[in-house]
Amino acid sequence: MAVLAKIRQRSALMIVVIAFALFAFLVPSLFDKGNFGKNSTNVGSINGKNISFEDFRIKVSNVEKSQQGVTSTAAANRVWDQEVSIALLTAEFDKLGIRVGEKALLEVLKSDQNIGKNPIFLNSAGILTKLNLKNISSQIRNKHRF
Repeated sequence: MAVLAKIRQRSALMIVVIAFALFAFLVPSLFDKGNFGKNSTNVGSINGKNISFEDFRIKVSNVEKSQQGVTSTAAANRVWDQEVSIALLTAEFDKLGIRVGEKALLEVLKSDQNIGKNPIFLNSAGILTKLNLKNISSQIRNKHRF
């Protein structure tokens, strides 16, 4: 009972302390890049590169469609981990001066069963060529423009 009496005597001080704590919690948001009250179009930033919400949402949707039974949270985590890996590896590759040439990329695509053995990507002789890949990628771009 004595403790409650002490708290009642100092209730104004308690209110001031609580108000100060709430204010201190909100102050950093006021000065955070001037974005207080504004909606951000970015999900996050990795090494200074912003990840847009729309691109992230599309990638998460693609993961959910391609992997049946995966939850939205698991799909979002996979996409985020992939974005982090890509950003960090790209930065390291740039720093080290590592580049992938067209020949190496074409060899990787040829060895992939989904692309290298797929008749859609092969020419009349049954060979995957750079020209076929360019034609198919331009068809896909034109199909998805509208």
